[in-house]
Amino acid sequence: MIRNYLTIAWRNLWRNKLYSSITVFGLAVGLASTVLILLWVKYEVSHDRFHVQHDRIYRIMLNLSSPANETQTYDAVPMPMAEEIKAKVPGIERATRYSWGERSLFSFGDQSIMEEGRAAEPDFLKIFSFELLQGNPATALTEPNTLLLTQRLARKYFGNENPIGKQIQLERAETYRVVGVIADIPPTSSLNFGYLRPFRAEELQSTDWGENNIQLFALLTPEANPATVQTQLQRIIQRHLPTLKDRAYFLHSLNDWYLRSNFKDGKYSGRGRIVYVWLFGLVAVLILLIAGINFVNLSTARATQRAKEVGVRKAAGASQETLMCQFLGESMLLTFIAGLLALGLVSTALPFYNELLEKPYFGAPAQMLISIDWQNPRYYVAYGGILVFLGLSAGLYPAFVLSSFRPAWVLKGLRDRSGQKTAWLRKSLVVTQFTAAILLLIGTMVVYRQIQFIQNINLGFQKDNLIYFNTGNVDISSIEPLMESFAQLPGVQGVTRANTDFLGVGRAIYPDWPGQTSSSRALTGILNGDEHLLATMDIHLKAGRDFSSSFGTDSANVLLNEEAAKRFGFENPVGHPITVDGISGTVIGVVKDFHLTTIHSRIEPLIIRFQPSETQLLFARIDGRNIAGTLSAMEQTYQKVNPGFPLNFIFLDQAFDWMYRSERQVGTLAKWFAGLAFFISCLGLFGLATFTAEQRTKEIGVRKVLGASVVSIVALLSKDFLKLVLIAILIASPIAWYAMKEWLADFAYKIEISWWYFALAGGLAVGIALLTVSFQSVKAALMNPVKSLRSE
Repeated sequence: MIRNYLTIAWRNLWRNKLYSSITVFGLAVGLASTVLILLWVKYEVSHDRFHVQHDRIYRIMLNLSSPANETQTYDAVPMPMAEEIKAKVPGIERATRYSWGERSLFSFGDQSIMEEGRAAEPDFLKIFSFELLQGNPATALTEPNTLLLTQRLARKYFGNENPIGKQIQLERAETYRVVGVIADIPPTSSLNFGYLRPFRAEELQSTDWGENNIQLFALLTPEANPATVQTQLQRIIQRHLPTLKDRAYFLHSLNDWYLRSNFKDGKYSGRGRIVYVWLFGLVAVLILLIAGINFVNLSTARATQRAKEVGVRKAAGASQETLMCQFLGESMLLTFIAGLLALGLVSTALPFYNELLEKPYFGAPAQMLISIDWQNPRYYVAYGGILVFLGLSAGLYPAFVLSSFRPAWVLKGLRDRSGQKTAWLRKSLVVTQFTAAILLLIGTMVVYRQIQFIQNINLGFQKDNLIYFNTGNVDISSIEPLMESFAQLPGVQGVTRANTDFLGVGRAIYPDWPGQTSSSRALTGILNGDEHLLATMDIHLKAGRDFSSSFGTDSANVLLNEEAAKRFGFENPVGHPITVDGISGTVIGVVKDFHLTTIHSRIEPLIIRFQPSETQLLFARIDGRNIAGTLSAMEQTYQKVNPGFPLNFIFLDQAFDWMYRSERQVGTLAKWFAGLAFFISCLGLFGLATFTAEQRTKEIGVRKVLGASVVSIVALLSKDFLKLVLIAILIASPIAWYAMKEWLADFAYKIEISWWYFALAGGLAVGIALLTVSFQSVKAALMNPVKSLRSE
């Protein structure tokens, strides 16, 4: 019997090639889009889950509060906290300190290359599941001047040779011995490094509980309560810093690092990458819904063409259950054909899909980020489940409609009243379909415009044609001569020094001044620089004067940004006394506000100090007309001052692009999947328009004989579909407005949601729908009326 069902199903599909092709291709594109989105969702939610003990690993975070009840969150703790919590907090099984990222010059043979790495403690490899391919786990990170390399670095320097015991010179000063090789870091890891080294003895000597200068990770015991451990952490800090009430430490689960690390006022804001996961999960559902609606609409629309078949079968004794099984069999066959085609589309699209997504910062992995493990049976079970669910849910109603025709009515040529109900359902589904597609279109336009706004916002300084590099491996006495040599090059327009890369504030303090009140006291960022900082970065001075080396007191004087002057309550800031880090000086000027963090946050108070010796980064603005030539000249100049060390620079505008990679990725994905949703919707509309034109062939012929024009016939066939699209626009617009308003709330600086987004989306929807329907309408209107009437 099943074989008979399949045979009949195949004959029906083959007999109606156009409708079958539209349905199969629409389902295939919908399924392929859904699979691609779900693969991205899986990639996102799988971050850090490869660690065996991921549910027990926590990062210790700091909430630092100001007198004005403003709270900032940092992933930094005091250096001595690690030993204290291991000894005195029962719920902590292990703990490891982890340094901030460092770039060290690796020298081996004739190679000298800057590499990214970290310092860590022996418990690091016992807490995290980074596989040690070579070396002794018991002694790793215990011996001074030893290194653990990732596979990538081991291959880079030693090829197929055994790297164990090989020696590498760091910063052309210390020699390190390779004692282990770690498997390449998975792309789903929040922790990335090229090498690990043990902490140097002097790095661990700090006993200052007031200085938060290290990251700390803890592995809790299986029975530990995180809330209890958190309380014990606070007691420890209160014991060491009893007079400081402005800081609180809390545990942040490894499972939340990647998806839920957006904090506001000391609490998780409810935003972060998880919002995009939910958003695209919804997009996947909408696309699958749109593809399913095509199937239901075309199946129910064609029901009248199969009415006599149903009547004959019922008259011959077939039950409604038997007929439902037959029609569901057709639905399942069609769905599985679409499913196979979808897998082919996914396999073809994966390389291109990966190109749309970002690679990890510490070197691209050998494998693609988004991939399917074709050897994993769970993928096939899950995919098969989706196909069965889709085939049954999309095919159930058409099967019920087809199998419920009354044979007496059908065989007499009478129309069943259920046709009116199915027509109403088809219209409702078309509205639902286009509502989803228009939602995606409006959302895509808003996301794209916000990303453009981010990229083109006035930062308060010029980031283009600006490079910077770390001067840590340059002799202190050589930095000034190097800057002077750079400044003399034809393509260099300015050189300066700073303690931050202008992507974030490295340090913040509470300054003091006479007459200060608790409401005016504010946590204030510190930017150290030299007298060329404002000119090179193109930061505008609003009042007062700039720093000058001719003023011997400028090392104690400061510049404020506008926000600091306002928050401090300084009506006339220039000349106002102020104390920073215990050094008393004067405000000599006010600069216009500029961004030192992402535009997710508002501009905060900032103090600029004339402290060239307290900087680590050197910036150079270069002429954009000959970038390659200028960089080559700078490299040659650098080699004269610092031979053997490569000039490892970063373009600031590229660093900014990297900072907003999440938003750019969301915009790219939204653009493609919104387009696919519209394509699938229009595919279904094309099928319905074709069916409508076929059903009304006689009517069109009569109207043409009576003198109706082509335009009037096209308008007649198109108006019903356009009404449905207009209804969809009215439904989608308020939903899209609310959803985009919520998304934009995460940005301190954002675009306005203007009426033209909805007008443009509506115009595009109407235009595309009109083109889709008109193709078949014009074809029907141009048909010879004699031929159409004869066919009836």
